[in-house]
Amino acid sequence: MAEDEEKTEQATPKKRQDAREKGQVAKSVELNTAFLLVTSLIFFYFTIGNLGNGFKSSFVHFINLSSHYEITLATFPQLVKDITYIMFSIMLPFLIVMLFVSLFINIVQVGFMITPKAMELKFDKLNPVNGFKNMFSLKSFGELVKSILKAIVISYILYVFIKAKMPYWMSLINTSKEIVFIALLKGIFLVSVYITIFILFMAVLDYMFQKYTFEKSIRMSHKEIKDEYKQMEGDPHVKQRIRKLQMELSRRRMMEDVKKADVVITNPTHYAVALKYDEAKMSAPKVIAKGINMIAEKIKEIAKQNNITIVEKPELARELYKKVNIDNFIPEELYQAVAEILAYVYKAKNQNKTGF
Repeated sequence: MAEDEEKTEQATPKKRQDAREKGQVAKSVELNTAFLLVTSLIFFYFTIGNLGNGFKSSFVHFINLSSHYEITLATFPQLVKDITYIMFSIMLPFLIVMLFVSLFINIVQVGFMITPKAMELKFDKLNPVNGFKNMFSLKSFGELVKSILKAIVISYILYVFIKAKMPYWMSLINTSKEIVFIALLKGIFLVSVYITIFILFMAVLDYMFQKYTFEKSIRMSHKEIKDEYKQMEGDPHVKQRIRKLQMELSRRRMMEDVKKADVVITNPTHYAVALKYDEAKMSAPKVIAKGINMIAEKIKEIAKQNNITIVEKPELARELYKKVNIDNFIPEELYQAVAEILAYVYKAKNQNKTGF
């Protein structure tokens, strides 16, 4: 019995959907960070010249402005506002790219989803005891180890890079400031590439770990799968929905079959029964559609649209409706009455064809 309770089975689609509605998905924040860093590097690599010129021209503009523009407490807020606006204008393309990349990587990881349940206020989250337990959980310990590892590796990359580049930078002391600035800029970009590669590697590992832990967290026992199946099978809403769908599909098929009928027998206000007879294939006429009230009206409407003969025989219509199910042959006691109607229908059709 204890073995049956072990959660060794993969989650069912319903279990996955329930978890998704609660906001429980396999998602790596590290992967988001890594792709944003990669995008930033690519963006700055191709646009650094334009960005540099933009900042340079803005800086020169404000320097020239300060020579004939007195900065006071009254003018300072406007100056800050102008500077903020210009900086924002220069960086706007970068911000837009970051926004779209952030949305894209989230959609790639978990798809587009809105989870109202995840935003509900749950008082157990405010419980200090639960918070204390979470601080010392395996997940929290793993996050701590990951953060320490990242700090150590990034520090080591910076140390090795600065140590390797220091002699070159020292040799530039007597050169122009512009050359020194470009060298430092290149160095910052290069070390950013190394750090980004490391973070991307960590992000892939983190995503795999998050995927593994998520799949493990939603595993089910044999008993849970059986209970879920029973619940779905016994759910009156599910049964009602299935029956409604089956009835709708059956009704649509029946209405299509009306177009193949030879005759529709009606009680003018309530009943309609569509009959089909193929002498070569059938031993007797068959009821291919029937209905009362609104359905009967719909059968008659389709019959008129398809030039199918409608015959008013109230008693026969009621007998056929009550005694014969759809796709069943009529009983022997109704042969004579139906044969007379079919003979009349065939005679009328032949007259229409010959014009007599």
